[in-house]
Amino acid sequence: MPQWNVLIFRRLVLVTVLIGVDATGATPSLAATSGHSVPWASMGVVQPSLVQPSGWGSPIAAQPASTTTGWCTTNGVEISTGRGQSTLVSDASVGQKLERSHLALSGLPGSSRATATCEDIALDPRHPRTIYAAFQASEGGSIPPSYGVALVTTNMGSSWRFVPPPKGYTRTDFAGFIERPSGVEMLYSSNYFFPLKPGQSAGLVAATSATGGRSWTDVQLRCPTGAPCVIFGPEAPQGACGMSEWQQSVLVGSTYEYRGTTRWRAAGAVSSVSQCGSQQLVTTASGDVYLVDRSRTRALHFTNDGFHWTAVSLPKIDGAPVGGRFAPFSQLMTLAANGALIAVAGSPLVTAEHLELLKPRSTVWCATSAVLPTTTRQDPVVAMQSSESTLVVAFLAPMPTGRGSNAMAVTFPLATLRCRS
Repeated sequence: MPQWNVLIFRRLVLVTVLIGVDATGATPSLAATSGHSVPWASMGVVQPSLVQPSGWGSPIAAQPASTTTGWCTTNGVEISTGRGQSTLVSDASVGQKLERSHLALSGLPGSSRATATCEDIALDPRHPRTIYAAFQASEGGSIPPSYGVALVTTNMGSSWRFVPPPKGYTRTDFAGFIERPSGVEMLYSSNYFFPLKPGQSAGLVAATSATGGRSWTDVQLRCPTGAPCVIFGPEAPQGACGMSEWQQSVLVGSTYEYRGTTRWRAAGAVSSVSQCGSQQLVTTASGDVYLVDRSRTRALHFTNDGFHWTAVSLPKIDGAPVGGRFAPFSQLMTLAANGALIAVAGSPLVTAEHLELLKPRSTVWCATSAVLPTTTRQDPVVAMQSSESTLVVAFLAPMPTGRGSNAMAVTFPLATLRCRS
């Protein structure tokens, strides 16, 4: 399969067992001086309100303020309300749409049917029947690079439509979802020479819908009123991430009042991340933004203004420092809705992976009672994200579960993630 040996992270099937459990939160207490390192134990309880994934987004739609989650499967998008009820939203018509538009990837050997591979999804809290999804695409069926194109369904999969790109842009200029507490914007960019260099700034164009995807407006991407304004920059088309480490900008917006426009600049000392990894920007209820990036020596930073960042020192896991090496298929970490840091520990090809927990105000990590499939030494974790009550963990390949079936993801109620005795 010569065209299928490129590492494309979002080719995931997420078949999960969902259990709805309420999670508790608390008000964070931050006492840190910009530019200095502070210990995790001094941070109090950090309460996430929004998570932005880097790279080609996330095959998991999960937000700290919502019980509703969604994930990509081979048959469409699965949507769960968090109460054990899930609905499969078919994407059966997407493959033909991509093929007619000359955007379909080449099919598997011996197959003439164009397939639709969901790689990134976003949900609009104002329109529960609307689902935005990015599907893998190519130009003329050849990869790399592998593009993402944005489609929307407003009727739970009965039909899908391309998101109309802003004037002057094409469908393959889609550069990622910008998720807000109040909705979703589609970012577009034809200039992939990112990250921005010091002193550079850029205006970003987006498509937005106030009608849940039924009608669209072209806009300049702006900062939300009264909220932190730090985002990941446009996502370049994916190449072979196993051979190179693509960089993606971390941007902070500044509004020019006399023009009413927003210019985006590199966000200080953390101006970029590896697009081939799985980093996150986490906005908190107190108005701070955290960068979660285990490829950095200091894997956790936070900022009040987007330019000045404070490193958070973390305890070691199994005697080793947290962060500091590029490992696209491991070393993941997320800031869960209950304020705990959850990390993947272990080493693929050597030791089966497991989950470690760092509770608020704690000075030590602990192995959790949550059990990952033991075969993760061959097929490691590639994505992890938390909703209000549930942690979703996705794998590179189907994993055998205790219920006798294979799954591309498992979920754990946050309330049950405790230190293993």
